[in-house]
Amino acid sequence: MLGCSTQKAVTSHQEKDIVVSALEDSLYGAHLGVMVFDPLNKKLITGYNHHKYFVPASNTKLLSLYAGLKYLPDTLLGLQYKDAGDTVYAYPTGDPTLGMAEFKQQPVLQWLLQQKKPVVISVSNWRAERYGRGWSWSDYQANYQPERSALPVYGNLMPVQLRSKVKFDSAVNPTSEKQLFTLTMGPVSGEGLKLKTDGVVFRKSGSNRFRINRDYAGNSFLVEYAPKDTVIETEVPFVTNGIETALRILRNLPANGSDSLNITASESLSDRINFNKAALTSVWSQPLDSMLKPMMHRSDNFYAEQTLLMASNAFLGYMSDRDMIDTLLKTDLKDMPDKPVWADGSGLSRYNLFSPADFVWLLDKLKTEFGMNRLQTILPTGNDGTLRNYYKPLEGKMFAKTGTLSGHVALSGILYAKSGKMLIFSVLVNNHNTEATRVRRLVEQYLLKVWEAN
Repeated sequence: MLGCSTQKAVTSHQEKDIVVSALEDSLYGAHLGVMVFDPLNKKLITGYNHHKYFVPASNTKLLSLYAGLKYLPDTLLGLQYKDAGDTVYAYPTGDPTLGMAEFKQQPVLQWLLQQKKPVVISVSNWRAERYGRGWSWSDYQANYQPERSALPVYGNLMPVQLRSKVKFDSAVNPTSEKQLFTLTMGPVSGEGLKLKTDGVVFRKSGSNRFRINRDYAGNSFLVEYAPKDTVIETEVPFVTNGIETALRILRNLPANGSDSLNITASESLSDRINFNKAALTSVWSQPLDSMLKPMMHRSDNFYAEQTLLMASNAFLGYMSDRDMIDTLLKTDLKDMPDKPVWADGSGLSRYNLFSPADFVWLLDKLKTEFGMNRLQTILPTGNDGTLRNYYKPLEGKMFAKTGTLSGHVALSGILYAKSGKMLIFSVLVNNHNTEATRVRRLVEQYLLKVWEAN
């Protein structure tokens, strides 16, 4: 690991000048922290504010990645169950891949469809909340902030398609017209899972454009439309109501010749049957890395949150992000150079506070415990994933995680310099008042110079 090289020492004037000339002068007024480290020689190449705290945005997902790699099996556990004679009782595990189109095989859905007995789902192992600590409540309709849950379906995002067509009623009045609507809550083609809404109201848009607004507390929708023919496709987070909405969606599946799946919820499995948890039968889902790769390549908030919850379920026996965070900080991550404030699994929370030295330490730990070959598959490289159109000369030479919140930009990763030397770096920018793209380009220019100089 990093050892004494991360001690809180003042860096040389030359090191500070390199960083300031490349970044700080161009980001006047912003807060900047940079660390570049040579892990082979345990040498600090550049350090500037690298022990100060920053809001890291989606760099936080690196910690969820560690939790997933450390505590989840090579194949995700999708469900556990016990056949109690006339009823099958099952535990969900927080698996976020259920119903996701990028996973063509759906073992949990197939298992459900094969059941001839009533299925009772217990959520007695759920000890988390639908939103993370410090999330913005006003983003409840944003597709990057779906609710967390024990039994997600579609990533708790409902695909929506609106088709509207203006029809003239010439037989009655040649100038009269009416708008015809087709609103599909769920995949348009095939026999996908649909969401039965609590109600939909259509209203002509005052701004002549399409908008769909969900009620904060329920799955009621207001659709504002333009008076013209249109096809709009989007996705909207739905209110999970624990697992009730998921069960309403799953009940639309025909099972064993029935019109719908016989599936209900129970608050406590232990209140219904006597069982040995170790004797539960497992339904395995997707290969772990097939979920971790899109989590990091597109910076998927939902996958990151559920990864932390699944790790909690695997290690603690129940799903609690807070308890798992506390456990990790007291065990595997106790030697972080600067004691962090860790609030959620995705980085949506501005309560998160980490230093550049923390991320360099964590990346070195990830490399040591899980190997570069695996990290190179999971993390995006230059001109890939969230690094698309950035770092084109470093394709195959840089593997990094981006992070963006309003006013905050972050990038931490592993870089093979021009000489072939491995470097671990973290660049955190907080409180900038310019466009995020400009900040990313400035960071890119700096790291390209680091690559060239080493």
